[in-house]
Amino acid sequence: MSLKVVTSGKRVARATAQLLGNNIEAYETTIPSMLSNRLRNPKFTGPENPQTGIAAEWEPAGNSMTGFSCRLVPGAYMSGREAQLIHNYTEKSWAGLLQYGVTVRSGERFEVEVWGRSQHRPTTINVELRLPGLNATPESSGQLNLDQAHWHRRTCRISSPGDGQAYFVISLPGDSRIMIDQIHLRPVGEPNVSKELIKAFDKFPCPVLRFPGGCVTNTYHWEHGIGPVHLRPVCDDPMFKYKVEYDFGTDEYLELCALKKIRPLITLNTTTATPEDAAAWAAYIRQWYIDRKLTVPAAYFLFGNENYGTWELGHMTGEMYVSQLRQFIPPVREAYPEAKVMVIGEYNSGGLREEFRTPWRSTVVEKASDLFDILAVTRYSNAKDSTDMKISMNNVADNITGKANDIAYQVQLLRNDKLKSKIAIVEWNYWTRASHNDHAHFYEPNDIRHCLYAAGFINVFCRNGNDMEVANYYSLVNTMGMIHVHDGQVELSDVTKVMNLYAPALPGEVLELSHNAPMLTEKSSALDANIIRTRKATYAFLTNFSDKAQSVTLEGIGAIKEACGISGKTIHTPVSETKPKHTAKTVTLPPMSLTRLTCANK
Repeated sequence: MSLKVVTSGKRVARATAQLLGNNIEAYETTIPSMLSNRLRNPKFTGPENPQTGIAAEWEPAGNSMTGFSCRLVPGAYMSGREAQLIHNYTEKSWAGLLQYGVTVRSGERFEVEVWGRSQHRPTTINVELRLPGLNATPESSGQLNLDQAHWHRRTCRISSPGDGQAYFVISLPGDSRIMIDQIHLRPVGEPNVSKELIKAFDKFPCPVLRFPGGCVTNTYHWEHGIGPVHLRPVCDDPMFKYKVEYDFGTDEYLELCALKKIRPLITLNTTTATPEDAAAWAAYIRQWYIDRKLTVPAAYFLFGNENYGTWELGHMTGEMYVSQLRQFIPPVREAYPEAKVMVIGEYNSGGLREEFRTPWRSTVVEKASDLFDILAVTRYSNAKDSTDMKISMNNVADNITGKANDIAYQVQLLRNDKLKSKIAIVEWNYWTRASHNDHAHFYEPNDIRHCLYAAGFINVFCRNGNDMEVANYYSLVNTMGMIHVHDGQVELSDVTKVMNLYAPALPGEVLELSHNAPMLTEKSSALDANIIRTRKATYAFLTNFSDKAQSVTLEGIGAIKEACGISGKTIHTPVSETKPKHTAKTVTLPPMSLTRLTCANK
């Protein structure tokens, strides 16, 4: 069968670049990996090990603890948590703590930063890096003099002992007692945030970045994430039982946005905070730009997260949410006049029993439409982690069809309600295996299924571009991440390839089209197509869900100048970049592939 994609050239929508937005979630699976520090739990967050009295990720240096003791002492902190007491009461022996699994590379030089204090008398401590089975060298060792009874900072520089997983050891001499608030091991010259992470933002589009995320916002207190990093606490998250991290906070987020020309999207805590607190955060952000003589952006402010869901700490009814909006939005608008206000626009509020379910969206629209600019929802698709390629592709295609119908319904509701508001998808992804209990940082493989799903959902966003304000992939770093960051190394997942394929076409005019592709399932076609016209070129995006190559002829647009894309033969494996064969009007699509055609404007 000869496939045709035909366009009349008529514009049906205008799609914004903000459809390629992203998320950062301020959890322990995300924030620590974004920093330059190589140590885990550098601020000695409890609880302590009941046998050793030592914080998680640390252990005694030696086979036993004869002659020394440790305890995490509540209330003795500098940064807002516990502090680690180390007491060596032997006469001459050295004792201390270590952490194994510190990634080091040959030629690296590190700065050790310790915030500590000595009790009773000054103490000189040793720090070292050593590989298993080897002693530390003079170059991989250093000394720090803790000579004050109050918290003070000491630093030294040491070299990597080689390539591998090293021990980092801190030890103190006999008859000494010290308190440690935090220890950092950073490459010399590295700022708090990893240089490699910052560089990575040049390798994919990120026009909008939501922060501090989704569910974490229920307990996120922005004041902890400003000012000196060494004074910022690590806090508990009562929802997922994670830790909420603040070493990448509001200051670092705004610096990133300003540096990379990213539009801020702030999710406000409307559960464990107050309207005054939300307004103070908005005022702080606005003043941050003013103080640096930067143009104050029309930042997005989202009020709450998924508060319609019973899983949320701030779960409520639609009526309760309207009452909340009446209290929160006016002071935020006053503090930040340029703000674009997002509110949650899900259909219903869940109930612990079915009879407790209540309307949400209709209540918000009826009673609070004067308050907001954008209705926001989250949208995920779920599928079994099947290794059968045909079943996997069928699931992807059908999930895209379902999401297209859902977005079309939301658009129709906007028109029925005569709203001037737009729609935002503040979280979206294809969910096959990530779990809070996977011990792999909520890992999604981002294989060909995820890539073709991403392409399909972006096509849906584009077709509804007149009514879509922004869409944010979930998430950027590690947690279902588009990129994976560990120990100063950044790995781009294959989804970044999809984002990069679409980036040149946005913003652009989405053109009317039709095609004659056969059905893949009862719901979905074997081909998904999208044509976007810009000033420079016209781009055709063709997704082949079939396990067979497809020859496609294009009508109504200029000659094909270039064909590029991605394809995959199996799931759980990296995709391959492709250069499909083409003529001026035809292209051969590889099986299970996304192809971008760059065509002359007609």
